[in-house]
Amino acid sequence: MKLKQHIKPFLKISLAACMVSLSACDYLDVIPPAQPDFEDTMKDEATTLGFLFTAYSYNKSYHPFDYTQMENSADEMVHPKDWGLDEQQMLFGSISAASDNGKWIQNYDYIGYVHYFTYWLERLNPVGVTEEDKNMYRAEAWFLEAYYHFRILEMFGPCPLIYEKVDQNISKADIPGRSHFDFCVDYIVGKLDDAAAILPAKRETADLGRADATICKALKARVLLYAASPLWNGSFPDKDWKNENYETEGYGLELVSHTYDPKKWERALTACQEALAAAEAAGYQLFDIEDANAKAERDKVPLPFIPGREEDTEENIAFKERVRMFQYLATAHEGDGNDEIIWGMTTNSSGMTGSDKIARMPNRIIKLSNGSWHGNSGYSGFAPTLNAVKRFYTENGELPEKDPKFFDESEWYTRYYIGTSSPELSTDMDGEGVKNDIIKFNSHREARYYAWIAFDGGEYSSVMRNGEPLWLNLKNSNTNGYSSGLRNAAGTGFLCKKFISPDIVYTPAGAVTGSETRFPFIRLAELYLNLAECYEALGRKQEALDQLNIIRERAGIKKLTTADLSTMSLTEWIRNERFVELYQEGHRYYDVRRWCIADEVLSAGVRYGLNGMTINPSFEEFNTPTLINQPIKWNRRQYLTPIVNSELYSTPQLVQAPGY
Repeated sequence: MKLKQHIKPFLKISLAACMVSLSACDYLDVIPPAQPDFEDTMKDEATTLGFLFTAYSYNKSYHPFDYTQMENSADEMVHPKDWGLDEQQMLFGSISAASDNGKWIQNYDYIGYVHYFTYWLERLNPVGVTEEDKNMYRAEAWFLEAYYHFRILEMFGPCPLIYEKVDQNISKADIPGRSHFDFCVDYIVGKLDDAAAILPAKRETADLGRADATICKALKARVLLYAASPLWNGSFPDKDWKNENYETEGYGLELVSHTYDPKKWERALTACQEALAAAEAAGYQLFDIEDANAKAERDKVPLPFIPGREEDTEENIAFKERVRMFQYLATAHEGDGNDEIIWGMTTNSSGMTGSDKIARMPNRIIKLSNGSWHGNSGYSGFAPTLNAVKRFYTENGELPEKDPKFFDESEWYTRYYIGTSSPELSTDMDGEGVKNDIIKFNSHREARYYAWIAFDGGEYSSVMRNGEPLWLNLKNSNTNGYSSGLRNAAGTGFLCKKFISPDIVYTPAGAVTGSETRFPFIRLAELYLNLAECYEALGRKQEALDQLNIIRERAGIKKLTTADLSTMSLTEWIRNERFVELYQEGHRYYDVRRWCIADEVLSAGVRYGLNGMTINPSFEEFNTPTLINQPIKWNRRQYLTPIVNSELYSTPQLVQAPGY
């Protein structure tokens, strides 16, 4: 397929996908019926909205929360080696231009769809659609045009800008090549500004998922933060990369600026300040324990088990409530009191057993009444690395290796409960006795650790096993552990439980019940962290600390002062806080690239786990830091994703990313 085909309409919508009610509250869920011609797509208000909603629909199938996407190749976790996913080509350094791993084609398809919507909106007069309605729809189209261009920009770097519907008979010579990165940024930001000037500050519940002014301003802040970062602000690794026969107005053949410009940080700071002010004025606020407790009471979800906090003291109860709050932060909807989500979507998959959930869950959750394992048990596919879990803080708000009050590193992999021993291996499901195998490294950690990271001997869920706790034994090949030939195992000794609703229940009858998850594209916590990064880059340390401490205070860990900058630089504190707070939300992939540290954290020989790829290992065998046995590689060219070859062959103005 050629680029000019992707900037034409994308109208082949399956009949199954069309059977969606226009009354849905999340407009990312809505796909309109296909029509025989464009006049029918805008004959009235309902069909016009249906046309518009399809322009949003790509976000339902391509997002960083799905296990197949490129963002999962960062250093947060690994998938089982034999899955053979697109993201593993990036992880293993084997990515090439033979396929469209970064979804170049799909993004341009939807840009073309947006332009077709706008084109017909100006030419038709749908019954019941006022000029005020049209203004609103135009602004939403501008937002989507900006958003899809940005998704291309962050994955592929400088990209062609498609301003309007393109004639189907366009010649090859007239198809645009890549524009300079800064030119792309200005265009995207301009569209977001235009949209924000028209759209409402915040959407009503019935319109969740549709663009509003706060979403526009928050996305603008992210775009400019990226643009101010080292990769695009003087430190791009390939100084010779440029266009060959396509020029950007004002930039010539150049694609990237190779000179540092502090004004980019000032511009980003202003955008971040405006985004945060808009969000707070619109009523967004950090999710809190009170709202989480109310939902937990409705869901009948008890407080979780936390090693070392078994006694129901006031302090321990408060800590457990905070853990449960973070579990709900990653799953609860706006209707549950989660006012932190600025832009989000419900799960891509239907029900509790969609791939976006079970990819994260452990193998073998419960046995059915007939003695067989439940067929929708997990894939054990999101396995945090040891490097990743080390980045979460202790309960004292320090990194484990820097906390003088935490265990000495020589004790990390020894039993927390002194004098206990491993229980016998069960062939059904492991019970509470497996907590004897919890290691000291997994004790006395911060609340986000227990909310989002699962470990051997710990409680994965308080109610998942037919209303009872699901305990993990990652050493037992009969239950949650690795067994010979098992494809769904990564064996790092850890699993992810972020985005797993606390009320999910598996029953022996085969049923699975629980709340749908609300995945956040943008949430308020990011805005504080973005602002902290801008302040730090401009040397305004105390203001950076103030923003950082808003996030840390909600996490229940100590506030930072300038004295804490003697153990870690402010840059390190900010980057580590982003790692923890935004864990597995799709940010890390772009963060390590824009900071130009990917060669440090993504290279071969640096990712470790515990020794979980062993059949029925002993406690000591399992709890041995081990280099992850996957062919992980890093090459400088992986700062960008390659454009699929078919596009280059058909578009002479395009140049490939350097190194491919």
